[in-house]
Amino acid sequence: MKKIRLALRIAVLVAALLAACSCHKEGARRGGVVSFRFSTVAPTTRATTPGDGDASDGGGIFLTDGKPDLVILVARQDGAVVKRFDIAAPDTDVVLQSATETEAVVAFDLSDEGAGDYLVFAVANDAGALTQGISSVSALEALTLTEAQIPDGRIPLSARGSFTVYEEMNGQVSLELIRCVAKVSVELVNNTGAEFSLTDFREEFSRMRPDRAFVLAQDATMPAGAVAGTLSAEVASLTVPAFDDAAETEPGRLTAGSWYVFPSTGPYTSAISFTLDGTAYSFPDLSVTDSRQKDIPSLERNQHLRIVTRISRGQVSFNFEVAEWDLKDEAVEFD
Repeated sequence: MKKIRLALRIAVLVAALLAACSCHKEGARRGGVVSFRFSTVAPTTRATTPGDGDASDGGGIFLTDGKPDLVILVARQDGAVVKRFDIAAPDTDVVLQSATETEAVVAFDLSDEGAGDYLVFAVANDAGALTQGISSVSALEALTLTEAQIPDGRIPLSARGSFTVYEEMNGQVSLELIRCVAKVSVELVNNTGAEFSLTDFREEFSRMRPDRAFVLAQDATMPAGAVAGTLSAEVASLTVPAFDDAAETEPGRLTAGSWYVFPSTGPYTSAISFTLDGTAYSFPDLSVTDSRQKDIPSLERNQHLRIVTRISRGQVSFNFEVAEWDLKDEAVEFD
């Protein structure tokens, strides 16, 4: 069996791996059973709502009494949803082979639907609420999510793919679930040579807090009509450690805050202000640009935008970096 690489990243990976099971011409057993392996190697974290506090990971599959919070929908090529399996429900016609926070393996029989090509969709960590009553792919693709629909701080994950049902073969399909949100974090780097404290630390980021997001990955980043709000936070004081000469570590670093946000489109601007040693610093109109000084055009699901603020004696500089959200970063929650 192919080993799934253990890396802290959640990216959609759909591989229609059809098992080459033998097809017996005489006394053949009926095919049509498909085994699905849903993987996410990030640990579960009880997170707060987007734009409000600590956002360290939130990438695991939630389990209740050993059952994953996972819904699977199967559709024909014409767009009609023909099966919906709520894995946590007691009467689900599906075999749960194994389940952990990082992987769920299930199998179900589709022989009654007949051989052919199908589409599959999966949504985790929403207690089955989002997909109730869905009967078509178009309705699935139109599903949106608001902050109020994130139950108990669970970050919904989703996946989509395709597979084939054969009359005299069983099949295996592997999908990797991906977060429906992005992450924004602010990191302070101490280049002064000594520990220091900041007071009245405040930050604002325009267009980085949309009021809704698609549940499934789409070509469009934001749903039509979504309002791109401002992400803002403040903290009374922060102490940034000094460079540790003995340990020969990097300069002192502190994550001032991190937040879940829904995917959005730019261009963005930011404003950061704080007081250091009695002197007030204010940077009211910072363009959010990459290393080439180009506007960062969007923040997609499962991406991580890091705002790195380097403070030296008498000098402050900023870097904006976007990458896949593949590492777990510890964060300091705002009070």
